[in-house]
Amino acid sequence: MTGGEVWIGGKDGEFVSLRRLTRNDPGGWFDAEVEVQCDGWHGKIRTSFMHGELARFAEEIEVLYGDLRGEATLQPIESHLTLSFTGDGKGHIEVVGTAQNHFTRGTKLSFSLEADQTYLPAIVKALRAAESSERL
Repeated sequence: MTGGEVWIGGKDGEFVSLRRLTRNDPGGWFDAEVEVQCDGWHGKIRTSFMHGELARFAEEIEVLYGDLRGEATLQPIESHLTLSFTGDGKGHIEVVGTAQNHFTRGTKLSFSLEADQTYLPAIVKALRAAESSERL
């Protein structure tokens, strides 16, 4: 997780990664590459996030880490990638998401993986770094 990259890893090599590609444009948008590897599937897409979307998600994950129960969701305006982290109160985190290249048509990958509570602080830190990264 360096230089604007977020790694959400699960068991057995399953992961979702997000890598910031551009600086914020005048409207507050930046581009990112998303990679998903889960249950034999592997793919990459390019998406855009509005300034603040990743920071809000980081705040929700921070609350989830404190309680270990509840949900943190990423539902960006451009919904190429959606993520939901759900805690069971015992330290297990289920990550459920969708990835699609064209959000108005085409193929949609729905996936889930498990993560441990100990991963959450690093994910929060990486999301904040990706949100504020200006050195690409």
